[in-house]
Amino acid sequence: MKPKIIQSGSDMYEITIDKKKNRLYLMFGPIEDEAEMEKIVKDIKIECKKLKKGFTCLTDLRKYDPATGLQDEYIRQTQMDLIAAGMSKVVRVRRPMGTMAHFQFDNISYEVGYHASNVTTIEEGERLLDKEGK
Repeated sequence: MKPKIIQSGSDMYEITIDKKKNRLYLMFGPIEDEAEMEKIVKDIKIECKKLKKGFTCLTDLRKYDPATGLQDEYIRQTQMDLIAAGMSKVVRVRRPMGTMAHFQFDNISYEVGYHASNVTTIEEGERLLDKEGK
């Protein structure tokens, strides 16, 4: 798996795919503005096209801070795009004590019609998704 790491200013997000596992990996740090959100949405769409229908997604929100209401629309659109691209299951990695960040993603995913499991480590998320694929 060769990560595609995109860095914008002091903020960072990662979009990585593993074709063998048919998995999309997303890691978000703080997102500063609408232009950055637009770039993230575009990059996710590009990477999804490289995966087969039924792919899984592991989203790391440990460094993410809740976004504004405007960014809710980008999150909603991205989640709908993931479903349309054939995503079958999502696991979100959150901070052990939790934050409002994972609630933001959870609330929007319920609105668009799916539920993601929440875990506190990448390894735990991998185990859940790997078990699903068997």
